[in-house]
Amino acid sequence: MPMRLNIGQHEIVRFKQAADSAIRRARATVARADQAVATVITTSEVAAASFLFGLAQGKWGGIALVGVPIDLLSGVGLHILGFAGIGGVNAHHLHAFGDGALASYMNGLGRSVGRSIQTPEDKARIAKAGVSGEIGGLSGGASLADEELARMARAARP
Repeated sequence: MPMRLNIGQHEIVRFKQAADSAIRRARATVARADQAVATVITTSEVAAASFLFGLAQGKWGGIALVGVPIDLLSGVGLHILGFAGIGGVNAHHLHAFGDGALASYMNGLGRSVGRSIQTPEDKARIAKAGVSGEIGGLSGGASLADEELARMARAARP
């Protein structure tokens, strides 16, 4: 004789509520994970673009097109393309690369302005602290400063 399960309507409703709750929690967890992955991707795109434009400006020194630094021009251009709908649902990638290009430009501009407003006291304090802010002999920025070009020329002499 088959065994009968004695499950009432109350238990069925309780099991369904528990299953619905588990499904909601799982969907919320997946949504948070998707957002985290999207954030990591966007941050990586911004950082990569900033690095690449900085690399290009460092290697070739102040690349400009019609008098506008290439990182500034590219940043604005990529944002215009993104706002125009180029790329469709993936236009946010254009915006991320545009942000990286603009970050590269603004970093170089900030360094340049910072150097231009250094007082003799600032320079003495920096020298005393032994802080050069340089990596690999170059201090970074959108273009090579005169002293960097002179130092590179001296280093290249036999």
